[in-house]
Amino acid sequence: MKLHHSLRRAAGFTLIELLVVIAIMVTLASIGGTAIYSHMGAGDEARCRAQLEQIAQLGLKYSQDISHAGLLPTSGMDDDEDTDTVDESEGWWLSIAPELDAVVYPRKMGGKMKISSIFHCPADKRAEVGADSTFAADEKSVSYVSWTDATEDPENPNSCIRTTAKQRLDALPWLSDGNPVKGTSVTDVATFRKMVMPAAERHGGKVMVAYASGVVKAMEVDEDATAEALFKKFAPELAAKAQKGKKGKKGRKAAADDEE
Repeated sequence: MKLHHSLRRAAGFTLIELLVVIAIMVTLASIGGTAIYSHMGAGDEARCRAQLEQIAQLGLKYSQDISHAGLLPTSGMDDDEDTDTVDESEGWWLSIAPELDAVVYPRKMGGKMKISSIFHCPADKRAEVGADSTFAADEKSVSYVSWTDATEDPENPNSCIRTTAKQRLDALPWLSDGNPVKGTSVTDVATFRKMVMPAAERHGGKVMVAYASGVVKAMEVDEDATAEALFKKFAPELAAKAQKGKKGKKGRKAAADDEE
């Protein structure tokens, strides 16, 4: 009788034992899910970087064309009268995209050009864009924003970058992860805060940046850093130029006050 009772206990599990097994399974599942998620995030980051590297090469090809005279396009370019079907101030991609085969032009002014999916970061969830496809390009579907230092036209803060100007191109961002705004490029802390910082979450606190030299870097965005500090980190020379401009304006204002 005692032997039969012992066998019956050995054949089953107590409630505590079952709870322990379930807890272990839940823990393993959460660890596995985190690992898979991390792997997916790393894949998105690698693909985004590869896309920016490809676009950067297209940008250099564009700037080296004799008709473009060493210019890298930005958002806010003056509209070209020859391209009466598109509004070039909408985005730099309208100039770069024709370097690829996967481009469909709109039939009328204001229509959306369909361009390659390399212009959309896979971690950008603002719009659904399939891999290896074309999509209607606009401020929500394009995942990268242009920067500029107004070397082409000082009167237009969103003018193109002139790569032939005397400047360190490896310290001047041209494109980065971000949320485009029609007719606007990143030129100062305010535009950086509005267009670039929201994209930092796409790659776990990193932002992909293509510099005017064609080099692509993954820049860390520290959570406790101010927009001013991050802007200086991304574009030290542009930040110094902006600071110098502020001091110059203060000096001119003081001089004007003295004259009065």
